[in-house]
Amino acid sequence: MLRSLILALTLCLSGFFLEAQDAFFCDEPGKVLVYERHYVKDGRLKWRHEMSINSVSQGDRGELIGYSSSFYKPSGAIMYGGPVELETLVGADGDVQMDLALSLASVFSKYVGESKVDFDPAITVLPSSMKPGDVLKDAEFVVSVLGMKYKVAVTQRSVLRSESLQTPAGDFDCVVVQEHKVEKGPGRNRETTALTWYAKGVGMVRHDTYDKNMILETSEVLTSIR
Repeated sequence: MLRSLILALTLCLSGFFLEAQDAFFCDEPGKVLVYERHYVKDGRLKWRHEMSINSVSQGDRGELIGYSSSFYKPSGAIMYGGPVELETLVGADGDVQMDLALSLASVFSKYVGESKVDFDPAITVLPSSMKPGDVLKDAEFVVSVLGMKYKVAVTQRSVLRSESLQTPAGDFDCVVVQEHKVEKGPGRNRETTALTWYAKGVGMVRHDTYDKNMILETSEVLTSIR
């Protein structure tokens, strides 16, 4: 009887972790994903981006993953005053839930402090089952900083295609997601379209940004995983 209970529990846990691994995100504590973003026109390096998986905790809704993103100038100097601390939730079904408003607010908080930044959550989802032709939920949000409002609308989110991608970090089977972004606020008025390549167990592998005239501006690619 005891052996049967242990076997059943093992199978349940194995199924849960298999689903978590099927997410379009890295959930291995200690892993560091390194990216480089270049200007397409002349190949200049814009920044180097290190994404560190710091913690993974189990909860009623799935895995809560704590991670940080550090951005470095070509000179090596760190940007945004240091690492930006973030969280994402991976449900038991493998769906990745990310708060886009928190991502922007966390950057502003590095400069002015959390108490002077206000926002409401804006959750987007990367379903573990997404496939070409799927339409994903839009997100619109406002982040207030010292009384100034920054409005962001992320729309026209869709899965374009499946594609095998070669990168300096290896070869990945990806889905390509397109989204349109409009940003409005003091010193920040932009309209862009992005294509992002996502791989299971890794997350973002490549991210291309086009201006409002659909001219490719920058491309960020995964260069290593350590």
